[in-house]
Amino acid sequence: MGNKILYILLFFASQFVFAEKVDSIRIAYDYVYINPKKAIEIADRIIKTSNDRNDQITARLIKTNAYSSLDDSYNALKYVFETYEYVKKEKDIFNEARILGRIGELFQLYGYNTQSREYLDESVKLITSTSFPKEKRPMYLGNIYAIKGNGYKDDLDCDFALKYYNKSIAAYKSTKQNQSVVNNLALVYIEKSNCLIDKQELDSASYFLNNALSVIKKNNLIEYDQSAKISLARIHQSKREFRESNNLLNQVLKETNLAQELLVQNQVYKLLAKNAFELKDYVAYKKYIDIIKTSNSKIEKINLKALERSFDYLLHKDQTFLDKISFFKLPIFLIVVLLILIFRKICKSNKKIA
Repeated sequence: MGNKILYILLFFASQFVFAEKVDSIRIAYDYVYINPKKAIEIADRIIKTSNDRNDQITARLIKTNAYSSLDDSYNALKYVFETYEYVKKEKDIFNEARILGRIGELFQLYGYNTQSREYLDESVKLITSTSFPKEKRPMYLGNIYAIKGNGYKDDLDCDFALKYYNKSIAAYKSTKQNQSVVNNLALVYIEKSNCLIDKQELDSASYFLNNALSVIKKNNLIEYDQSAKISLARIHQSKREFRESNNLLNQVLKETNLAQELLVQNQVYKLLAKNAFELKDYVAYKKYIDIIKTSNSKIEKINLKALERSFDYLLHKDQTFLDKISFFKLPIFLIVVLLILIFRKICKSNKKIA
């Protein structure tokens, strides 16, 4: 779940092109990250009062993303599938393709990578069909390829991920450069640079990161700026420029709401700990390690709860879901957790029978 922020921003950034003139929708969208409960409240009001089909779709997507922001995987999945059923009934190919992409993105976020790719592949089929608006095709293909790249980076390796990042960049560059395309392109540049840093191809990583920073500064994309600075700090660290790396990381800490952005905090302190060790500042190193232990414990609890809630929903939605999971293709951690959850459910069922 390490790319959670980028996942959400990537697909969410393209979902409101048709709704920019609707004040209540724009307000709800802005609340998704800063006050998700308020976003849900506004979205519920829109669903009850608006007869516009696009408003209905967008409001449901706002609820999906707000619940995802709250780490409520049960309701995030519930409302994305509710939205999918809504657009499927309307035979709306454009929105069906978009929602399939969002479902695939959420499955990836919760660790079901095999199922995620199935939904993403279905989305690509619709996007490349003659029924999908030709002028919108490159942007949405770019989104799907970027999501696939993130999944392969986490699940396999960077070589495979880079192929999809390149396909995503090519798709974005082939279309009109509206704000959503430009923003998403910056995110893919950051993710591609992270892969290149992992491969120690630092010159190439710097090139793509500079491209991202150029877009970020021009458009004042504060939420992207943090990710770019962390990547730049990694480059300095790889070059053994530890003090320059620390300067950037401390900037991120000042700009970040640590109570809300635990994953960012954890990543920053891991890099700071490594820098402190290399600089032989063992007092700082111990301090950072203690912080990391605390945040790791919190993250594990959040991830376990998200996995349990997502599993609850998927079993509730489809009793055969368990049969469809290919355990051999799941990460070991996820297999262990799923087995624990299955055991708990069996115990609960036995208690009810007794």
